[in-house]
Amino acid sequence: MAYVLGSLSPGDRLAYERHLSACPPCEHEVCLLAGTAGLLSRVPAEWAVDSLTTAPPLPVTVLPGLAQAELAVRRRRLAITVVAILLAATVGAVLAHFLCP
Repeated sequence: MAYVLGSLSPGDRLAYERHLSACPPCEHEVCLLAGTAGLLSRVPAEWAVDSLTTAPPLPVTVLPGLAQAELAVRRRRLAITVVAILLAATVGAVLAHFLCP
């Protein structure tokens, strides 16, 4: 995207153009993005600034829900780890009992 918008340094631009000449997938992507700069230039600067500064706040209920979901994932991982360790210890004890005279 930086290449299409013309925001690369001259050295980076030259290196990227060398890459493009040898990489058809990247060249195709650049062709797909070529009109983006023209479209973005039509957006009034005030709109662009407003869209960055007036993002709606997250609802108060979102963060506790995310924290609760993360806690559930961590508890599940801990439980699985404990069960795996206990299972490995049990298998080791049973094998030791049968293999050692």
